[in-house]
Amino acid sequence: MLIGWSPHQASDDPRQPAAYLLDTTVSKTIGAQREWEVRTPAPELLCGHPSVVQSAIAALRFQRTTRTATLSFDRSDIDVARFNAGEAKVRRSIAAAIDLFLEAAFAGVPVACRPPVFVGTHTHTGSLEVNIVMPRFVRTETGKLRSYNPHPPMRGSQNAFDALGDFLNAEFDWANPRAPERALAIKGPDWAEKRVAAAERHGVKFTSDATPKLFLLQAAKMIAASRHGQKRSGFLSIFRDVVAATKYHIRPGPGDAIILVLETDPHPFILRGASLCRTEVIPSEPAPPSLPESLLSENWQRRASWNASEYSNDIWAEPEPEWVHRGKSPRLVLPSCHPDCSKPVARPRRFARLADRLAAGLRHLRARVSRMAAEHMISTCLSIIDLAPFGKIKNKLETINHDITDSKSEEPGGVDGGALRAALSRSGKRSRNRYGVQDPRPHRRNDSNPNGDGTAHRSACPSRSHDQNRAAAGTETTDPVRRSGSDLPRYLLDPGAALARPLRAVDVLRAMSVTVGRVLPTSKFDISMDHQGGFKVAGPDWEIAISRGMEVSGAGKLSARSYHLFIDGMVGQLGTPLVEGAFPAKEDVDYAP
Repeated sequence: MLIGWSPHQASDDPRQPAAYLLDTTVSKTIGAQREWEVRTPAPELLCGHPSVVQSAIAALRFQRTTRTATLSFDRSDIDVARFNAGEAKVRRSIAAAIDLFLEAAFAGVPVACRPPVFVGTHTHTGSLEVNIVMPRFVRTETGKLRSYNPHPPMRGSQNAFDALGDFLNAEFDWANPRAPERALAIKGPDWAEKRVAAAERHGVKFTSDATPKLFLLQAAKMIAASRHGQKRSGFLSIFRDVVAATKYHIRPGPGDAIILVLETDPHPFILRGASLCRTEVIPSEPAPPSLPESLLSENWQRRASWNASEYSNDIWAEPEPEWVHRGKSPRLVLPSCHPDCSKPVARPRRFARLADRLAAGLRHLRARVSRMAAEHMISTCLSIIDLAPFGKIKNKLETINHDITDSKSEEPGGVDGGALRAALSRSGKRSRNRYGVQDPRPHRRNDSNPNGDGTAHRSACPSRSHDQNRAAAGTETTDPVRRSGSDLPRYLLDPGAALARPLRAVDVLRAMSVTVGRVLPTSKFDISMDHQGGFKVAGPDWEIAISRGMEVSGAGKLSARSYHLFIDGMVGQLGTPLVEGAFPAKEDVDYAP
C-alpha cells in the first residue's frame, strides 16, 4: 500500500473534487486528447457526506481549500471482487487503514475540531484506490477557523506518513512499495505516472512533439524493463540517445536521481528508481515487529505536540491512539458491500407483505436518521458562532424600522394616529365597483370574519358625514338613512368612570366592530371616525354614532332590540357605566396614547 497526495489544493469548479472522485463517467487526457472514461465498477462512497464537505470547501476564504490523499493498493494486497462483494475481513482492514490515516493526518486535534471528510473508492483499474478528501481547516477552541495542511511540504510530514504506511503494510501483510525489492525501476512525478498508466490501459503511445515529458517517461520505463537497462550505466547509455531526439538535457539530481531540463521550461522533470542507483542494493534484514509502531508513535507525538501548540495554545491534550488495537477494531464502519454488488434477498413465501412494510419503514428510518445527523452537524457548527455581531445588526434594523413606522403613522386629524393606523392595516382587501374603481369603504361581512373583529376606516373627507362622502364618491345620490322624531333613544357612556385601563380610540373602534358583527351578523357595515373624534358605524339604511363625549345615538331602519343589544355590547366591551336619556356632549374625552 502506498500513500500519495494530489497536487491540486483548490479549484474554481464548485463541483470538484467530489465530481472527479465519484462520477461514473469522467473526461481524462488519454495521450494527447481528451476522452470520456467509463468507470466500471462505479466509484463507491465509503463514508462522509460529499455535499457537506463541498459546502465547507466553498465557504473557506483561504487560498488553498482542500487536500486529497490516495491509498493505492497492489492487486495482490486487495482482491477488488472480494472487496466489492463485501467480504468482512477485507472491508475491516480498509476501515482500519482509513481510521488510522485520519488519526495521523489530524494528530492531536480533537474530533470535534476536525473538518468533515468523505472517502470514496476507484476499482475500475483492477486495483483498489481509496481517495480521502479533507477541507484545509481546523476549528479552535474559540470557534475560529484556522488554515490547516494535513501534509505540509516538509520532510517530517513525509516521514510520518511513510511510518504509517510501513505500519499498515506490516500489520495487514500488504506489499510495501518502499521495500528495496519492490522499488520501481523508473519512477516519475505522480501526475506523470497517472497519465502514463491511463495511456497504457488504452494502448496509447506518447510522441516527442506533443508530450515530450510523458514520451521520455514512457521510454525510460521501457528501457529499464529491458536486460541492458537494469543498471545505471547501461540505462543512461541508451536513454541519452532518446533524450537527444528532444530538446531536453540530462543533469545530475539529488542522490541517484536525474533531471531533464529545458531552457524554455521552468519546471524540471525528475526521474528516480532502482535502475539509476550507482551501487547495488543489498537487501537489509527485516526490522523487528515493534519498529514500525515505534516510528509511527514517535512521529505522531511530534505532530500532535506541534498542532496543540500552534492551534490551541497547548489546550488540546488528545491521547495517542492504540495503533495495534485500532488496526484490529477500527472505529470507522464501512458499508457492507458495493451498491452494484448487493446480493438480492429472496422474497419470503410467507409474510411477504409484512416484510415489504418493514423494509419501507427501515428505509424511512434511515432517511430520518441521516437528516437528523446532518442537522446535528449544522447545529453543532452554529452553536459555537458568536451571536454578538448579529445582535447589533438586529438592534440597528429594529431602530430603523421603528423610525420609519413612526414617521408613516403620523396622520393629520386623528386622535390616536399610531393605534388607528394599526387598525386600518387589518381592514382587508378593498372591493371594486362594476367600473373597476376601488371602493374607499372597507365592507365587512360576517362570512369573511365570523368573530366580527372590525377595524377603523377613515372617511374620504373627515369634515363630511358618511352620507356626504358616499354622495361625493358617486355611489349614492340620496341619504338612505331617514331621520325623524321617532329615532332611537340616546344613551351616554360615562367617560368619567374608573376603567381598568386608559381608553383609546382604537379600543372604541374595536368594540364597535366586534359588537355590530355579533348583533347584526348578516349586515354590511362601515366604520368611520371624523376629525372631531366621533365614531360612526353605518349600514345600508341605518347608522349608530358615538360622539367624542361618548353620547350614543341611532337612526334609520334599525330595530330597537338590535340597537339595545349594540349598547349592551359596547358597555361590556369598554366597561363603562350607562345613563339613559338625551344628554348634550359637554365634555370631551381625552383618549390615552
